[in-house]
Amino acid sequence: MKKSGADGPAQDEDGISRPPLGHLESLRDDRNQEELKKELRLLRGLLRITHSESPLEERLDLAIRLSREILNFDVALIYLLDEEKTHLVLKASSLTLPGFLSHFSLRLGEGLTGWVARERSPVIISKKAWLDPRFKTFPSLSDESCEAFISIPLVAKDRLLGVMNFQFRDVYEPSDREVELLVVLALELSLVIDHVLLFEEARKKARQIEALSQVSESITSSRYLEEILHLIVTVTAEMTSSTLCSLMIYDQEEGLVIRATQTLSQEYRNKPPIKIGESISGLVFRDGRPIWVENVQADPRYSFKDLAKKENLVSLLSVPMMIKNRPIGVINVYTSKVHRFSEDEVTVLQTVANQAAIAWENTSLLQKNIEMEEALESRKKIDRAKSILMKTNHITEDEAYRLLQKKSMNIRKSMKEIAEAILLANDLKEG
Repeated sequence: MKKSGADGPAQDEDGISRPPLGHLESLRDDRNQEELKKELRLLRGLLRITHSESPLEERLDLAIRLSREILNFDVALIYLLDEEKTHLVLKASSLTLPGFLSHFSLRLGEGLTGWVARERSPVIISKKAWLDPRFKTFPSLSDESCEAFISIPLVAKDRLLGVMNFQFRDVYEPSDREVELLVVLALELSLVIDHVLLFEEARKKARQIEALSQVSESITSSRYLEEILHLIVTVTAEMTSSTLCSLMIYDQEEGLVIRATQTLSQEYRNKPPIKIGESISGLVFRDGRPIWVENVQADPRYSFKDLAKKENLVSLLSVPMMIKNRPIGVINVYTSKVHRFSEDEVTVLQTVANQAAIAWENTSLLQKNIEMEEALESRKKIDRAKSILMKTNHITEDEAYRLLQKKSMNIRKSMKEIAEAILLANDLKEG
């Protein structure tokens, strides 16, 4: 039996006071109101993320801030799958991590995060996350103090895009409603990421097509070779968003020599020639296949580390310039931060390199033809001049040739110019 006091709350038979039912309902209503407000803030935030024209990185930061409406986490991290689909690259964090964003990465299957990505399955560990056999410590990301761990895969149209992680220093058991809201956030964020990446991919393809078109036009144009090569490296640098692009041609006496680059750095332009098999470019030329280097400043094969540090050159893609399976040079593109070149980027750059090789070969052949024609014309004039000297001076052909040669050396003019002077004088005399 319950007993009611005149002025106090109801009491059970054991004398324990119970709060009035009205008070409990009031608390429940307040809690429901607060939950409703949080969900409305989440909805407004999702709308901002969806309709924003800001860069993807800013939208990811907004998603992390928005997650605070759902969870009281200590650390939040967002990873995106790289173009090669082999690594997860850290793109956003609730922590200040200078030098880590877009640089720190995990392999698929590495740690809890990599497992979530590979399996496309969420993970919720409410306590002692470090005891999970999949757990891997990354001190720089504060994993050593991670007690509870929540990880949600970011998937759109059955395509893995990344992973969203939440870490807690204390035991944390999310409610069913919190999990539901996290899933909603992850789904909406995945659609946004997918849309942005598809747009960027389309824009990148358009740039590549435009670049290839410009290179093709330059090959068939009447421009000089140096102008064509400069256009190729400039267009390639823009197409690949690279810091530096250089084109090197093989010379039998010197090795690989820089013939064109868009950089203003005189020190890079004055780089010494590279022998076959030396440095990255020499290896590419020798083997006739592309080489990607994550960081030339740390790669033992790269011969110009000091220059790379000075010019802030980090990742390198070097491809051979091929003519009928024969290398004639290489094209190099550098980025100022770590970049994993995709198969598509390698293919496009190889296409540019092969077109550049055609331009070089065609122009070289044309130049050789011009030189041969000029040499033939010069020979004809010298032969005519010899005939005139033989006739007027009653000398042999060898004597006439030596006379032309001596005159050329004495007045420092070419034999062609001496011959032209003799022919002109003879024409005036006969005229």
